[in-house]
Amino acid sequence: MKMPRPTTQEITERKDFLQALSDCAKSPSKFSEMFLNHKVFDYNKRYVDCDDRFIVYRSGRQVGKTMSTAVKAVHFAFFAPLMLKTVTTDCTIVIAAPTQNQATIMFDRIRSLIINNEFLKGYIVRNTQSEMWVKFLNNEGMSKIITRATGETGTTLRGYSPHVIIADECSFIKTSILRAFLPSGMATQARVWLTSTPFSKSGYFYEACMNSKPKNPEGMWTEFHVKSLENPLIQEDPTFIEEIKRLTKEEYVQEVEGEFLDIGNALIPNSLIMDAISDKIPKGRVRYYMGVDVARSGMDETVFTIVGVDEEDNVYVMHVEAEAQSNVVDVCGRIGGLVASYRIETVYIDETGLGGGLVDLGREQGLPIRGIVFSLQEKATLYKNLRLLFENKRIKLKDINKLIYQLSYLRREYTETGIMKIRSDEHDDYPDSLVLACRAVEGGDGWHLLDMTDGLKKALFG
Repeated sequence: MKMPRPTTQEITERKDFLQALSDCAKSPSKFSEMFLNHKVFDYNKRYVDCDDRFIVYRSGRQVGKTMSTAVKAVHFAFFAPLMLKTVTTDCTIVIAAPTQNQATIMFDRIRSLIINNEFLKGYIVRNTQSEMWVKFLNNEGMSKIITRATGETGTTLRGYSPHVIIADECSFIKTSILRAFLPSGMATQARVWLTSTPFSKSGYFYEACMNSKPKNPEGMWTEFHVKSLENPLIQEDPTFIEEIKRLTKEEYVQEVEGEFLDIGNALIPNSLIMDAISDKIPKGRVRYYMGVDVARSGMDETVFTIVGVDEEDNVYVMHVEAEAQSNVVDVCGRIGGLVASYRIETVYIDETGLGGGLVDLGREQGLPIRGIVFSLQEKATLYKNLRLLFENKRIKLKDINKLIYQLSYLRREYTETGIMKIRSDEHDDYPDSLVLACRAVEGGDGWHLLDMTDGLKKALFG
């Protein structure tokens, strides 16, 4: 039996669809609008549509970095044979990030874009928490989108020959891991996309930005630099505007303008902070402690930090939250809720100022609270202990957040009598909360930080 001939309208619709596919193959931003129902911000279109092999994307926060990169990845997955000549019937896209939590953010965005499209979700072959396989649009092959945490050594990245490498929050991935992993894409002539908010003037991401075009016309990297305020939605977001107002100068430069900071004389060097970023979980029985730093002014935050200490006395930062208020009744209520949720053994509070009233109120309510007076000597002792935890690799941070940035801003100075003073040009609410939480565990034997000037050593010790 003969099939009925298509109508003129059907022929026109098919031609339009094929033309749309052709246009989308050349332009990921157009593909995003037509298939993913997402209009890429104008300032991100150049990045999304850029077909250069090596791309570095440096930005402030809330600029659409994750979504734009997800769009590029989804587009590449469906049009892979047209995007890269080394792709035949198989394509591998690897998303790497310092921790699985961070890698999952990008992967979930990619998965949502595909699943939420009635046409594209029909091409899904496999869908798990860490992998999604989709057929090419021509049905002649398949792309595997894989997410992995780099961890402390990068072993999870071995064994792949990727066609696309996405290194998210690249500022926090060790240079040694990237130098070992990126060559895995040499045979496939892989596309490499490094994306991150800047951290410090060191590491692979910083070097890639400094050696990128147009700063270095001979460089292999193409850089896109986007500031937070380029996002038009920022002006319509009162919460973000209020957050910006609370930032200090260095935080603003780094997290809004997306610029690198020269953080010298750091109490805890960035290398130690990066070594501490990990997905490791506590071993055996875990004891929970909390530190609470109460807001002292309108620019400060009340920060709650919960750590878990395992049977080997390693410290895991389990939960951090903050609120922009210092009402002792409300803060005490929040402490009570967290104590019940985590079965916290001891809550350490800076009882200077408002903290004193909070300690009294908490004890009246039967909470396991202990007040700590932040004298110069006590604060130095607490921060020495924290530094030892980092030096001895006994503290683990699973999330890249304000805590990490504020830790990097801490400086050390010494009084004439040799007492270490902790100084920060930024807020220190998060670090203060952390050192209080770590009050219950010793950092280790010895103190490795004493590097006073020769003059001071002579004055103190002769």
